[in-house]
Amino acid sequence: MKKLALMAGAVALLAGQAVANEGFYAGAQYERHNLKANEEEGSVSYNLGTIGLLGGYQITENFAIEGRWHFGVQDKSKNFDDGRTEVKLRNRFALLGKGMVPLTDEFSLYGLAGYSHAKYRLDWSDEQDSVRVSPSGKGFTWGVGGAYAINNQFAVHLEYNDLPKAKIEDAKARASAISLGFSYKF
Repeated sequence: MKKLALMAGAVALLAGQAVANEGFYAGAQYERHNLKANEEEGSVSYNLGTIGLLGGYQITENFAIEGRWHFGVQDKSKNFDDGRTEVKLRNRFALLGKGMVPLTDEFSLYGLAGYSHAKYRLDWSDEQDSVRVSPSGKGFTWGVGGAYAINNQFAVHLEYNDLPKAKIEDAKARASAISLGFSYKF
C-alpha cells in the first residue's frame, strides 16, 4: 500500500510539473542566413539578414510544436568579371518539432526538426542584359540551440539551423542560418 501511495504521489507530481510547463509562446529572431553555391570557378557565399516571428505550444517540459515566418531585411550583391548578382530572401516558413533538455532552472539545450520552405530572388545583370529568377528551397530542416530563461516568461535563445538547399534548375546552393532571438511564454 505504501508503494502504491508513493507511485501515485510521483505521478501526481510529474503531471503537475507537465501542466505547469504547458502553454503558448511567441517571439522574434534576427537570423544570419547563408547561401553557399559551388561553381566552376569556386564557391560563392551570400550572407543575408532576416527578421522572423515564431509561435508555438509547449506540450510538455521536453517537447513543443513551433511555427516560424521570416522575411529578408538585408540583401547581398556581388560583382563578377561578367556581371553582378543580387540575392534576397523573400520569405521562409517552417513547422518544427522542438525537443528540449533543461540543464538548470534557467538554461536548456534543444533540437529542432521539421519542414521549411524558403523563397529567394536572384537578379543577375551585365552591361547588356538582366535576368531575374526565383529559386526556392523546401524540405527537411534541423537545428540545435540553447535558451536562457530570464524569468518565468522571457527567454533568449541562440541557434543554428541546417536548411533545405536552394534550387535553380540543376544548380543547388547549401543554406544554413544562425539566429539570436527571444520568446515570451503566455
